[in-house]
Amino acid sequence: MMSSLRSHVYLSPHLDDAVLSCGGTIHAQTQRGERVLVVTMFAGTPPNHDLTPFTRELWERWGAAEDPMAARRAEDCAALAALGAEALHLPHLDCVYRQHPVTGEALYPTVDDIFAEVHPSEATLADALYYDLRGRLGTHPALTVYAPLGAGHHVDHQIVRRTAMRLLADGLGVAFYEDWPYAGDEATVARALDEGAGLWRRCLAPLSEEALAAKGEAVACYASQISTFWSGVDAMHRALREHAGRVGGSGPAEAFWSLAPVPCQATREGRP
Repeated sequence: MMSSLRSHVYLSPHLDDAVLSCGGTIHAQTQRGERVLVVTMFAGTPPNHDLTPFTRELWERWGAAEDPMAARRAEDCAALAALGAEALHLPHLDCVYRQHPVTGEALYPTVDDIFAEVHPSEATLADALYYDLRGRLGTHPALTVYAPLGAGHHVDHQIVRRTAMRLLADGLGVAFYEDWPYAGDEATVARALDEGAGLWRRCLAPLSEEALAAKGEAVACYASQISTFWSGVDAMHRALREHAGRVGGSGPAEAFWSLAPVPCQATREGRP
């Protein structure tokens, strides 16, 4: 069960998304003495090695052939410890491992599939995640939940966003973070906003130099994932700083969105 003293809960589809998107804000919150929990929704190890060509390629790239998910969980724990946050890894499988419940066929066998639509057989997965989370979150009135906006249209991000929408409907405070590095393309953010009904409000969480540096060091803990987006750690640090500068305009920042009438929890006027 989640402690009622914890005021910030980040829903991370995978073992890096929350830190990539919100690492600076997480650092700022923990430095103020606030408790932060990052819940990774799809952190389970597949029960067998019946892999598709796509997953075999991923495992080779990650360089942890014995148990890549265990290695990724260790990376996440190191990153969150560096930021002063706590980790909770749920056993649900990443979409690249999920199979049709009847046929056993891979639901998302290619890179194109993971950025397409959620498979019809998973129409109720967001509801299942909702019931799992609802029992853990409790009713603490000061709790704020942070969830992916869905920029980039990754199926797991879409599912977690749907789960967060149900939490929002329950009256919980929910802020939606721009999924970086997908959000580096402004068109992906616009598409994510278009997919939801309601009045969106964008809020900026300014980052100090200390917070920006802490975020970079935390992202560097995900050694298996660096090559997915960048040529190396130095390139990652440059991209992180450039993106934060573009988001903030007059200074580095991370971006969050809220749906009216839920008040925004991350603004230039108030602390995230």
